[in-house]
Amino acid sequence: MKLLNFFLTYLFIAILSMSLPVRAEQANLKHFISGSYQQLLKEYADKPFVLMIWSISCASCLKKMPVMSELRKSMPGVNLIMLATDDASATNQVNSILTGNQLDHADNWIFADANAQKLRYEIDPKWYGEVPRTYFLNKEHQRVGVSGSVSREKLESLFKEIFN
Repeated sequence: MKLLNFFLTYLFIAILSMSLPVRAEQANLKHFISGSYQQLLKEYADKPFVLMIWSISCASCLKKMPVMSELRKSMPGVNLIMLATDDASATNQVNSILTGNQLDHADNWIFADANAQKLRYEIDPKWYGEVPRTYFLNKEHQRVGVSGSVSREKLESLFKEIFN
């Protein structure tokens, strides 16, 4: 009888715990649509920022995530914007990657317009979609764009350059 009571109590607790909502922290992903880049420029007027453009299917981007997280921690005043070029249907995967790399508190965006080419053009007419692509904008919003994987030292140098 004691074994049956133990089993029923265990079963009740298991069922109850499955019905409780899971409250995993997630990034607040904003939809990047036509006009969003101009919105960012206004929002960060007179402030330097880093715009890292990435994708869930980009191995170099995923390798760069921990470095971006470490740099953000070591330079807390850095305004970091993470922009996933994936379709909005990849929101769960994007959230998982950002959260796993402790970047869920950055300013996070995801492409949400069917015309990705138009969005890329609004950011930079000379950018053809290669990722990772990172822009370093000083407080006057003069920018340096870097494509591909960049060493931690180079990233750190560019971070310091725009934030001084």
